[in-house]
Amino acid sequence: MAIPTRAELDGLIHNRLATDPGFRDALLADPRAAVSKLMGIPIPNSVAIDVHEESLSHVHLVVPAKASTGELADNELEQVAGGVCWSNCSDMGP
Repeated sequence: MAIPTRAELDGLIHNRLATDPGFRDALLADPRAAVSKLMGIPIPNSVAIDVHEESLSHVHLVVPAKASTGELADNELEQVAGGVCWSNCSDMGP
């Protein structure tokens, strides 16, 4: 499976929550393992995954990252230079 976009991942998670009651518990207990299993690839340790369960009295909003200024931040530059890879990178040749 190719790495899904954020919107595709949200859709996968919402669909799984709607069809698999045990997925909610797994996602809340170990988000990294649940998302990794759903995507079929390991999640790098450099990627944090936080899960928040909403209620009628507590709403969570996700604010998108700031638009790029065309320059990479130090942590982004390290990821590019370090060759961060979310899937099987052995097929990527030099």
